[in-house]
Amino acid sequence: MLSIESQISELKKLTEREKVQIVEQLEEARSAKLPGRPIFNDMLKRIDHGEANGIIAWHPDRLARNPVDGGWIIHLLDTGKLTDLKFPTYSFENSSQGKFTLGMMFVQSKYYVDSLSENIRRGNRTKREKGWLPGRAPIGYLNGRSEAGDKIITPDSERFSILKSIWTLFLSGAYSLPQLLEIATNGMGLRTVKRKRTGGNPLSVSGIYRVFSNPFYAGHIQYKDQWSPGRHEAMITLDQFEQAQVLLGRRNRARSQRHVFPYTGLIRCGSCGCSITAENKVNRHGSRYVYYRCTHKKRNVKCREKSVETDQLEEQILAFVESVHLDENKVEKLLALVEEERKRDRQLHGGVKESVQKALDDCQRNLDNLTKLRYRELISEEEFVRERAALTQEEAKLKQRVEQLGAEKWIAPSQNVFLFSNRAKFWLLHGSETEKRLILATIGSHPLLRNKILSIDAKKPFCILRDKRSVSDLWTIVNDVRTFFESNPDFVIPPLPEIATA
Repeated sequence: MLSIESQISELKKLTEREKVQIVEQLEEARSAKLPGRPIFNDMLKRIDHGEANGIIAWHPDRLARNPVDGGWIIHLLDTGKLTDLKFPTYSFENSSQGKFTLGMMFVQSKYYVDSLSENIRRGNRTKREKGWLPGRAPIGYLNGRSEAGDKIITPDSERFSILKSIWTLFLSGAYSLPQLLEIATNGMGLRTVKRKRTGGNPLSVSGIYRVFSNPFYAGHIQYKDQWSPGRHEAMITLDQFEQAQVLLGRRNRARSQRHVFPYTGLIRCGSCGCSITAENKVNRHGSRYVYYRCTHKKRNVKCREKSVETDQLEEQILAFVESVHLDENKVEKLLALVEEERKRDRQLHGGVKESVQKALDDCQRNLDNLTKLRYRELISEEEFVRERAALTQEEAKLKQRVEQLGAEKWIAPSQNVFLFSNRAKFWLLHGSETEKRLILATIGSHPLLRNKILSIDAKKPFCILRDKRSVSDLWTIVNDVRTFFESNPDFVIPPLPEIATA
């Protein structure tokens, strides 16, 4: 099938050859599979009113692939309002035999469309049964082919880890969708896959909502209301996906809440293990208080834990945050050491990187020369395959080494840790409910409330600051934080706003 531009070019040549007077050139993008094309319908109405008496098209199937439009054209031929049809690919004669043949062409076009649609549905169903998603892979994955040539879906090396980090942040319950979108777009540089005419753009709020509501990320393929297990690498578990639907308000949860409490869902009861919830209370004098208490969801466990007021709870959270707090002087020194370490790495690895890059260029040059030798039949196919496999493997290793030498992925997360530790105390005292929740979710691990006493472990890498507060050598802290992020490159530390100075 020729392109639209080529078809128009051929139609113009036919017009000049047949010396036909053109009333108007019309183009329509909608398929002829179903009736109701506005431009096509308007054209036939104009012919019915006598504005023109003929049609030039590429092929009869461009006019009609459904019985309604095909019948309308034949009716206009019967009434004499349409006297001729011309096609570069088909010869039409306005006679009983010609109209019969034209009608058969319309029927054949409809059969082709119906058969094609049925084959596509069958192919898609078979592909789902084999565990692969038909069509384009969602963000975080790429369409590819297996060694056997089958179409499969593989993780996108550029975006998979970013999406996985975004899922982790969302499941913490500390972020709204707009906040996650801001982190993904500006903090992590997430963009859609660049294609020929589309892509390369940040996700929209609706786009990130579709990510969190798509079971594909939990290893399942959804078609209508049916789920089938996929063979692609899952990003989260099914339990985590169910949790995400609750957070989205899609399952047994209202979308809006009358009250927003910063620590609900983050703390567990130390006696029975149930979640700690919060509620407003009004005493007999009309004063309002917020209490945190156990939900008592385990019926087989008799929990006698009493409620605790917000002020008493936040005093203990503040004491925990102070245990990892870094003052301005120490933060400045740590950030300066990070920058010094960056410069030292560049000097140390500069010559090594140049050497590895040269080796990579030589390897790629050898691959090109190998292909030329095979093209000139100077080496056998067996030798070509063997040598190419060895060179391709070497090329992959060298590319990975160049990327490692050029990577400074630990720098920004380390800076975020030190800045977060410095700002957390201020925003816990003066921030919004969302910022308070973010602080506890980011720093705290397994908060337990028992006998009104809150016990919290510090998450990595913040435990490094807590454990080494007495260490005078700040290099130890920088190196330990660096080691953590080099071992956990996908770990994300969210930013806190700067503290305004008077």
